[in-house]
Amino acid sequence: MVKSAHRAPHLEVLPLGGLGEFGLNMMAYRLGSDVLVVDCGIMFPSADTPGVDLLLPDTSYLEAHRDLVRGIVLTHGHEDHIGALPFVLREHAVPVYGTRLTLGMCRRRLEEHGLVDKVELREVAPGERIQIGAFELEFIYVSHSLADAVAIAIGTPQGVVLHTGDFKIDEGPPVGPPIDLKRLGELGQRGVLCLLSDSTNAEVPGRSGPENAVSKAFDEILRDAPGRVFLSCFTSSTHRLQIALDLAAKHGRKAVLVGRSMVENVATAIELGYLRAPSETLWPVEDVDRLPRPKQLVVTAGSQGESMSALAQIANGSHRFVSAEPGDRVILSARVIPGNERAVNRIVNHLFKLGCEVYYPPRSEVHVSGHGCAEELAMLLRLLRPRYFVPIHGEWRQLHHHAKIARENGVLEKDVFLAEDGDMLRFDEDGASVADKIATGRVLVDGSGLGLVDDCVVRDRKRLATSGLVVPMISLSPSSELEVSDLLSRGFIESEEGEALLAEAHDAMLSAVRELSPADDRSERAIEELLETTLKRFFRKKSVRRPVIVPVVVAPEGR
Repeated sequence: MVKSAHRAPHLEVLPLGGLGEFGLNMMAYRLGSDVLVVDCGIMFPSADTPGVDLLLPDTSYLEAHRDLVRGIVLTHGHEDHIGALPFVLREHAVPVYGTRLTLGMCRRRLEEHGLVDKVELREVAPGERIQIGAFELEFIYVSHSLADAVAIAIGTPQGVVLHTGDFKIDEGPPVGPPIDLKRLGELGQRGVLCLLSDSTNAEVPGRSGPENAVSKAFDEILRDAPGRVFLSCFTSSTHRLQIALDLAAKHGRKAVLVGRSMVENVATAIELGYLRAPSETLWPVEDVDRLPRPKQLVVTAGSQGESMSALAQIANGSHRFVSAEPGDRVILSARVIPGNERAVNRIVNHLFKLGCEVYYPPRSEVHVSGHGCAEELAMLLRLLRPRYFVPIHGEWRQLHHHAKIARENGVLEKDVFLAEDGDMLRFDEDGASVADKIATGRVLVDGSGLGLVDDCVVRDRKRLATSGLVVPMISLSPSSELEVSDLLSRGFIESEEGEALLAEAHDAMLSAVRELSPADDRSERAIEELLETTLKRFFRKKSVRRPVIVPVVVAPEGR
């Protein structure tokens, strides 16, 4: 049989972030002259990125195809899926599509960056079908830890691609309808070309448990608490927040919202009808001391140990309005994101030291995951029966386990793609393959507000933190002769042995300068390079530490 000369444009799927890490979720789909972006997330910093506030996905691919980008489609309103929008939309003024609550959360972030009037936000509803360029999209309700999350069925000439976003199988969430298994099953019967599925809990056996499962633990903690009860969770966790607000009313407590993001997200969810909270249930934080402590439920951000969060300030006693005292109870109702363990443990220890009783997983059943575990992932695979499978959202080990689940549930080994950021998957009449590899990475946003920073700046900060700083200083005469010299150090070594080492290093740098011949380059730059090279070589031989060397050469004016 002769193939048609008019072949449909092939489909390219390119992960720009979210494969091999938690966060930075961003996927580009291309059909001919149309590019569609799904999600636009950030990653929060860890100890490996000192002084960094946010990490963004590298969008060089979008910049190279600027005229082809037709829009950004969002699966839900968590920061690792929407947080990079203000930065990306500055360069790409394209429409943004999302459900009502998702766009409500986006709108507040865009307002902070002065972009809300410059961006077109287009609301979609679960069950709705729309056309964006060459793509036919259908939005399908899924369960997650917040309301209005959707999977996206993307219609292409090659077939339907199902992009799950974050999901779990919860058939009775506190807010909104359950996951639409009926519609997902119908897609499976019609045929799914490729499934791209959330891998966060792929290595966790069983099921994640329904959101309502935390109600019992919350109820018991609130029932006989002698003082304040603190609850810390993600500020967008509408299900968890609804449970907390309901139990506050049940136990005669006022809900005191602490932290700007918590106040704003709850206000958005109430305004849009996704949270039910009578006005008499909420109490302003400024008036918290007018309430008896046993009549308070303080709901705060900071479950990941962020140093400037409200919970961190409460734990170290620096919050303007709220304090923690002996007899208070603290609920940490969130999964600790990998990399944040030390920061969270620090806050927990501070709270215990203040005399609080702290409840956190797995010690207490105060959290259930918003991501499906292995049994749920297998259930979705059996329901959709995709020809090809790509695990997304997770580090390499989660992707590996999810790939194994796919092979055990009907996907052929050759049709499972363990892709990484930058792998360009190609689907055409001949099948699927990894057709190309592009450079991807992370863009770092400095926490001081200085803007974007390079990787080399972060590397220097890490070196300064671990090895310290050495500053060789010399002053030259008009004839380029050495007049004055000194060697300063900070964070390097301070013992008596260290003083002897620095004295020896000082002698080494003087010898290097004095050995210069009249024919040698005696410019400031040349002498700076000489000092840096000499001291690097010296410390490599004499010390296990490799301090940052910052030479300072003072030359006379007019030289």
